Amino acid sequence: MTTPRIVGRAAELRIMHSFVEVAERDGGCLLVVGEAGIGKSLLLEDAAATATANGDRLLRAAGTEFEADISFAALNQLLLPAVRESALIEGPQTEPLRIALGLAAGPAPSYLSVSNAVLAVLHELAGRRPVLIIVDDVPDLDRSSAVVLGLVARRLTGLRVGLLMGQRTGDSGFFENAGMPEMVLAPLDDPASADLLMHAHPDLDPRTRNRVLAEAQGNPLALIELPADGYANDGEMPMSRRLQDLFASRVRRLPEPTRALLLLAALSGPADVRTVAGSSDAVEHLDAALQEGIIDVDRAGHVRFRHPLSRFAVIELATPAERMDAHRQLAGRSPDPVRRAWHLAESTLRPDEEVAATLERAAHIVRRRGDAVASVESLTRAAELSTDREARARRLADAATIGAELTGALGSAEELLDAANRAAPGSLELSVAAASVLLNRDCAVDTAHRLLTLALDGDGPVEHRSVCDALHLLLMVCWFGGRAALWEPFHAAMDRLDGDVPATLRISGATFSDPVRLARPVLPLLEAETHTLVRTYDPLQIIRLGVAAVYVDRIDDCRDALWRVVEDGRRGGAVSAALNAMITLSVDGWMRGRWDEAQRLVAEGLILCEKHGYQRYSIILGGYIGTLIRAARGGAGADEAADEMDRWATARGVNMARAFAHHVHSIAAQARGDFSTAYEHAVAVSPAGVLAPHMPHALWLVLDVVESAVRSGRRPQAQAHARVMRESGIRDLSPRLAMLVPAAEALVSDDLALFEQAVTTPGASQFPFELARVRLCYGEALRRARQLVAARRQLAAAVELFENLGAAPWARRAFAELRATGQPHAAPERLTGQETAIAHLAAAGMTNKDIAVRLGIAPATVAANLYRIFPKLGISSRAALRDALSARDHT
Repeated sequence: MTTPRIVGRAAELRIMHSFVEVAERDGGCLLVVGEAGIGKSLLLEDAAATATANGDRLLRAAGTEFEADISFAALNQLLLPAVRESALIEGPQTEPLRIALGLAAGPAPSYLSVSNAVLAVLHELAGRRPVLIIVDDVPDLDRSSAVVLGLVARRLTGLRVGLLMGQRTGDSGFFENAGMPEMVLAPLDDPASADLLMHAHPDLDPRTRNRVLAEAQGNPLALIELPADGYANDGEMPMSRRLQDLFASRVRRLPEPTRALLLLAALSGPADVRTVAGSSDAVEHLDAALQEGIIDVDRAGHVRFRHPLSRFAVIELATPAERMDAHRQLAGRSPDPVRRAWHLAESTLRPDEEVAATLERAAHIVRRRGDAVASVESLTRAAELSTDREARARRLADAATIGAELTGALGSAEELLDAANRAAPGSLELSVAAASVLLNRDCAVDTAHRLLTLALDGDGPVEHRSVCDALHLLLMVCWFGGRAALWEPFHAAMDRLDGDVPATLRISGATFSDPVRLARPVLPLLEAETHTLVRTYDPLQIIRLGVAAVYVDRIDDCRDALWRVVEDGRRGGAVSAALNAMITLSVDGWMRGRWDEAQRLVAEGLILCEKHGYQRYSIILGGYIGTLIRAARGGAGADEAADEMDRWATARGVNMARAFAHHVHSIAAQARGDFSTAYEHAVAVSPAGVLAPHMPHALWLVLDVVESAVRSGRRPQAQAHARVMRESGIRDLSPRLAMLVPAAEALVSDDLALFEQAVTTPGASQFPFELARVRLCYGEALRRARQLVAARRQLAAAVELFENLGAAPWARRAFAELRATGQPHAAPERLTGQETAIAHLAAAGMTNKDIAVRLGIAPATVAANLYRIFPKLGISSRAALRDALSARDHT
């Protein structure tokens, strides 16, 4: 009979149930040990419920401080009702017990005689039915009861009496537990802690949830009680009365100097003895806290609270004046500039421009360290402390921009924008913040562009950092707009910087705007910057370098850092930065054949977009990347989704989204063999014979233009595009393009040597979809040249690559070509590992939803796989799966 509140204690519950079962037969004792709030009492309750359900007699007592000096007080709780029922109540055996319980008069009995009397009563009770004795808070038992129970515990064997006792870790009392069986309760592990917190507080935001998990350190009571009253701005957590009763009493007993040092330790975060004590003479005041078991000091001199809730108890017991004074002392002692700034801010009541400026600098440091949320909080607090109106507006605007670009707080960003505008309208920082909100929330490209260009053209004094931030955002606005005219103000503003351009801005200004013409000179710089990502935690720097790497196929060099950003967002940190990273990683997944991973990122990202209001990212994730993969796999609805995206983009002047739609249409048309339609959509992005300026997406459709032109009878256009690919030098930008340039020339010339050069390009295997397409074209050319053995080798390799990707239409085309070579005993199309698993589960009668849960994938992925499985097996319905699989397995 497990109560639903017991989470993460399956092993301990099994031990408790086993103990009850054994004690019912042979007797025994068990001591349950753990820190305060760890769940000892719940486990004892569960044992009590189990025993009661089994029909056992239950006897209970608990130690209490106010009865600790009353002899036999706990024994009275435990046995008085039972003794009154016992047939031995008037016998000589029980007289010592009756005297101890106050039921008879006489000289004080010995502990041994009382214990013998207790055993006599228990023996009689157990003769009727098994007995379970539960005693909680053992250290608070009175001396007499503790000694007697210690004697009884060792003499229960064979009595059908179980004794369960609960004791707090580190607490000592009069009960002698040496040699007793113990079960020590450890803190809950991370999954169990998260499960309990979700059950107790399902509405917590991710950041608060993670802070509670970190502070509670697996303590169940803390997980339940800490979030009840929320957090203060400075990170302090009000304690419920229940927690105060457990932890504050020990702090209250300490001398005042000790409490003062503990307050410094509690407020300082990671602290060493020197920072806390301030002088060697004061260190001795920590001794009392060490002896009480509240803190530990390791060999390096670091002060650590043994229980996280002791820290909050120390803070809770301090007055506001004491806290401010402690922050003031720590500001003078802390070696870290960020902590020094925070302590200064917490010790300051009135606006102070010097403190505000210090906190503003700290905000940018902490963002570079990877904590964007703390950066927003610091900037907001700096604004509160500002005396200068323009500085206040700048700080609020910076907080709004970081909120919109990194933390996912578009709603808060708008509020900060309003406050900044009231303080001092018209600044560059304010324009950047407003443009960020407009772009991310509404995709208002032209309005955001106008705001930024007007602000950059202003002649007032502005910080260099603010100009660079504005240009980074303008870069994204121009790219999303997808019109060459939008780029002119960007390049003009870059020129005005006169060479004083940060590396990341210089790189992305070339690779993301017009990579065909500008990227080659900055590639060494990009390589050098990506090498620094291993030690970079600034989410803004990471996502900016990820963007810079997109069109030159260098995302893989940023992959680990981008995943760090995603994980931080999942923990409730920089959520919109995580969305940006998810887009870049899903692009890389498309390019490098990790399509299932990309689809998972798309699904996760769309949920975040919906929750936080990021329309821009939802268009790229769901409207484009997810639909592109669906189109390549022959999934239904890709053209309809692309049409919807095109209508949306046309109404808003978002030409890059129109390019997305054309790309989807082109891939979908090629998948069904409609190369004329594929060509029309491919050249809508960039005309044949032209790699359009400021349309970097043209690099993603170079093969589509040439192949669809050739297959639709437009050889002159194909030749023109192959020629511009060679003359532009794009093969120097990446291994993918180095493969596609000779492949395009081979397509228009049937030069087999160029095909061979393409498929053997170093690094070509990193891009399996396009490599498979090149191998398919190569195999077709070899078949036409009657080089059938070589053709089969290329076509078989293409089939395998397409099947591994789940690109069923392409695999069928390649397989048809392979059959046309006359290859004997051509095997049927193979199912991938995932397709095989899905097919067997579907054949067993499971629904798409059930299969998705079993395999940990999305239901849409199941449906897409089944769409590919049916033609491979030569069937058209789910009902035929079992027979088809059986025949296939037999073959």
